[in-house]
Amino acid sequence: MLFDEQAQALRVDRAKRRQQRATPFLLERAIDDLSERLQDVNRTFSRACLIGPFDWRDQILDRLPVAKRFAQFDYRETPGGDAYDLVISLFHIQSLNTVGGWMQAARAMLIPDGLFLACLIGGISLTELRQTLYAIDTDRIGSPTPRIHPMIEVRAAAQLLGHAGLAIPVTDSDRFAVHYRQIETLAGDLRDLGLSNALTDRSAEPAPRLITDIEARLRPAPDRPMPISWEIVWMTGWAPHDSQQKPLKPGSAKIGLNEALKSIRDR
Repeated sequence: MLFDEQAQALRVDRAKRRQQRATPFLLERAIDDLSERLQDVNRTFSRACLIGPFDWRDQILDRLPVAKRFAQFDYRETPGGDAYDLVISLFHIQSLNTVGGWMQAARAMLIPDGLFLACLIGGISLTELRQTLYAIDTDRIGSPTPRIHPMIEVRAAAQLLGHAGLAIPVTDSDRFAVHYRQIETLAGDLRDLGLSNALTDRSAEPAPRLITDIEARLRPAPDRPMPISWEIVWMTGWAPHDSQQKPLKPGSAKIGLNEALKSIRDR
């Protein structure tokens, strides 16, 4: 078990209280992106379901134009039910102990030609902080300790879609940097989404001067903000249906690759 599920539950409870005061900026960014993606799909979804520890249906509906809103929009903490034409997950998949089983259960909720649309914290995120913590722990105790959750790369996300039996899998990522004046602000962004350290093997020992050491190593110069990388990976897949485009069988092409490349070069 990579994650301590009891610790995760406590962090989710804290995040729910924090979200009553303000909407996390990462969530704002993801919901804006989700709205654009749904508007780009030439289809109206009537029965949708949001899966995860947080019920963000109101925030999602607020961003959608009236023509794109769902007649029915359910919420479930875990996958269940069926006959949905749209299943949504935001910032949840990266925190699962059993990702494959969860993906297959989410796939089972969809009708044929139903859409699965999800985002997660991607592998580029917190690179600077991860490297800094490795260096601090190595200097202090001789080796790194588990402090930052492992994250899913874009290529691995595409494989998850395929293993779950979803057709036309597409993954892409939104990469950006945030410049923090204080490391406590970054910690707050993680707490807002229940993403602070819940690793089973996390160390319970206090680390004196950890915040001071992090800031000293991360700041490019005194009084300068600390750049931190973020990546939001998006996953899109469709429940198989006969109407969907299918790849050609190997060997069925009418012209060879060399001939096709030659025709491009000769233009």
